[in-house]
Amino acid sequence: MSKSWRTALMVGAIIAVFAATSAGAAKFITGADIKNGSIGLRDISRAARRGLKGQPGPAGAPGPAGPQGAAGPQGPAGPGSISTTVRSQSVTADGTGIAIGDVHCPAGMVATGGSVWSNVAFVIVDRPTSDGAGWTGVAAGDPGDRAQVFVICTPGTATVLPTGS
Repeated sequence: MSKSWRTALMVGAIIAVFAATSAGAAKFITGADIKNGSIGLRDISRAARRGLKGQPGPAGAPGPAGPQGAAGPQGPAGPGSISTTVRSQSVTADGTGIAIGDVHCPAGMVATGGSVWSNVAFVIVDRPTSDGAGWTGVAAGDPGDRAQVFVICTPGTATVLPTGS
């Protein structure tokens, strides 16, 4: 055999071996070739990991109620009794036809309500006193007309806020 023929045979054998190994390496890997659970997140690209994030699903059903919590601390004692006092004052219209009256609660009590009443005069002011401890009434009518100012009082203190608060 000539040298060129041997060289050609050797080159052909090398090419055949190279082609056989290249063909095996070029085979695509499919899901059937991968054992379930064998690939973790660190084994796939960042782009593939970003693609795994989907839309949030619907909210699940509420879980069962938790156990009863511990009892809270004892609150302060309330008043021994809740008592109310109603006071009233009769007022008479002066020569101009105006009757003005204030009725105050006893010490340690505050006004929780009140009213002004007259069957002959018109009530033009019906409100708490400025200190919150009584009721003010003003009625207008003829001189000598009468009105009654009432206040409902309960134990406590009043906090008077500025107008508009």
